[in-house]
Amino acid sequence: MNGEGSGVIRIHLWMALVLASLATGCTVATDTGRLAAVADAGIAYADKVPPLLERAYELAAAVDSAALVVARNGLSAEQRRDRLREFDVAMTERLKEYVAAERHNELLRSYFLALRIVLKPDGPKEIGAAAKRLTAALGKLSPRLKKARMGDVSVSGLIEPAAHIAVASFRSAALRRELEARGPTIERELAVQEALVSALARQVRADREVLSTRFRSAEVVEPYVSAARLPRTWPARRLRSLRGAGDVEAARAAEQAIRSLRQAYVAALEGRLDSTRAAELATTVEGFVELVSRLGAEAGRAVR
Repeated sequence: MNGEGSGVIRIHLWMALVLASLATGCTVATDTGRLAAVADAGIAYADKVPPLLERAYELAAAVDSAALVVARNGLSAEQRRDRLREFDVAMTERLKEYVAAERHNELLRSYFLALRIVLKPDGPKEIGAAAKRLTAALGKLSPRLKKARMGDVSVSGLIEPAAHIAVASFRSAALRRELEARGPTIERELAVQEALVSALARQVRADREVLSTRFRSAEVVEPYVSAARLPRTWPARRLRSLRGAGDVEAARAAEQAIRSLRQAYVAALEGRLDSTRAAELATTVEGFVELVSRLGAEAGRAVR
């Protein structure tokens, strides 16, 4: 079985554990089961962020290239060289923001992996120190990301206000201390990730609209209204222009998934994450995972 399928199954398995714990009335298993379900959802979500970031950068570069093509007419060779250099510098700087966003996502994934280990009764004691180091690394990266822009969208203006977290009374004092020490900081980092993805989703929608409009005009409308014979590929091109864009859907699903993950994390820490909301989180993250998984298959027919 491939990694994508196993990730979805892990979410289902942990949801089954959560529901089983509720049925038996075991408080300790219920608490840790809900936290484990959130951790698994966080890992599954984080696994699919890198390909989404890659697709978003490809779209931005395609729009940038289209602008260069338009600007090329009427420019001298030296002016064209300067214009290309200017655009390349801007796209290189933008790539750095995407790399930083991917690193932030990677650190959050590592934290959720550490949380899964902390939840085990026989988990190594040093994992708390590892979680502390991960949180510190996130804190160093956050200020830069808060100043970042995804296209024309500023990340800082999209960060939700901080939640006041009252950590529940877990049976394990060590677990409670860990959650009290790191929980509020992780909630803030999830809020930064949520703002990043929201900005990214807006950029993806805008870039896809530009590319889709250009493609339809050049490949569908102009050949049809022209007096020349229609190419054999025209029906396929028209169908391509009418399809929904998978990258836009995946970006929108990412927005929903990270929002649900942050809210569920806070609720789990406070001991108020019920089975319905836990199941909703699993379903939302599953949907995001499936949509991103389709992007590779869709690449061959994507509007360029």
